[in-house]
Amino acid sequence: MFGKLPTVSKGMKNRFPEGFEPFQIMTGLLEECGELAQEVNLFEGSGVKRQKYGEPDKTRLAHELMQVLRCAYEMSIYYGIELELEAELEQAYQRLKSEGHINPDERGTEFYR
Repeated sequence: MFGKLPTVSKGMKNRFPEGFEPFQIMTGLLEECGELAQEVNLFEGSGVKRQKYGEPDKTRLAHELMQVLRCAYEMSIYYGIELELEAELEQAYQRLKSEGHINPDERGTEFYR
């Protein structure tokens, strides 16, 4: 269900083994959340963001979102709960599907806009 995210996360663990403790993972996650928030502000045109940083870029937004997901997934690797995380995701999916909130034939690309 997570595609290549587990492989990328494990690759980052191999690349930076010294930064793979809960504190470092969480500070990385918080840093990436801040960078994601900056991109969202740019997309939403909050304040003078566009004047200061230019037009929003979908590639940058996708990159920051991927970084947040990767850091969060690294926490599951650290605690060895990848299977439990996948089970939680599947349980949420099945519950929403059974309640009629998910159509399994749709890909979910039309989320908000």
